[in-house]
Amino acid sequence: MQSTSTKVWVFILSSSLALLVVGYQLGERLGLMIGFSLAVLLNFMVFFYGESRVLVKLNAKRLKGQDAWGLLDMVENLSAQLGVPVPSVYLIPNSSANAFAVGHSWKKGALGFTHGLLHTLDQDELEAVVAHQLCHIRRLDTFAFGVSSTLANSVVGLGQFLDSFLPYRLKFFMPLLSPVGWLIIKLVVGEKSFFENDLMASQLMGDRVRLGETLWRLEGMAQTKPLMIPACTSHLFMVNPEGFKQRNLFLKSHPPIEVRLQKLMGYYPI
Repeated sequence: MQSTSTKVWVFILSSSLALLVVGYQLGERLGLMIGFSLAVLLNFMVFFYGESRVLVKLNAKRLKGQDAWGLLDMVENLSAQLGVPVPSVYLIPNSSANAFAVGHSWKKGALGFTHGLLHTLDQDELEAVVAHQLCHIRRLDTFAFGVSSTLANSVVGLGQFLDSFLPYRLKFFMPLLSPVGWLIIKLVVGEKSFFENDLMASQLMGDRVRLGETLWRLEGMAQTKPLMIPACTSHLFMVNPEGFKQRNLFLKSHPPIEVRLQKLMGYYPI
């Protein structure tokens, strides 16, 4: 957990320093000021915009009051076992089955669940999903995932903006900068984060098989009914939400489900 957090801070500081150095090399004092402004803007987006972007884009609504699934009690009980503050719970009005976690700290975490997931899974499977997402918050993966998502989205968004000035056949900034976005996510996240979180969640539940079978089922549903998400956010979700229809393979971040289940259970369900 500490190493992940340290790696993220090093990455943020390195990115900010790089903007200052490049700005000075290109424009001396004026370039330095521009680089400094960009560094401030980038850090503002990372810490104040990254989390809300996903919730707003997916039209998420906070769950309060009536709770037919017992979701709030489940989140509260498992949070107590992990020793973390109870995160906010949001519902996404979409028939796809998936879940995600965001939050730059334990104190301000948020969990998102699609309507499709809540209407499809039974209580045991839903508990496995909640445990899995809470462990991401406990490990501070949400901090690393959110930072990498915002930085990668900024790079990809720049490519889209520059391409908007070019004729359709000459658009090349997006294909050029997409691998950079993928590299940012890979440098900060890494497949090891998924494997370690799967293991931690199974230990919290005391049942590797139940978590593994839930992952397997969600992966299958994500393939048949993908979820449209903001760019560079697929790694925030429990399984790849875009399935086989993922628009940009450079930004694919989840390990293959076969590998995840082999590491978690020792076999792949058939």
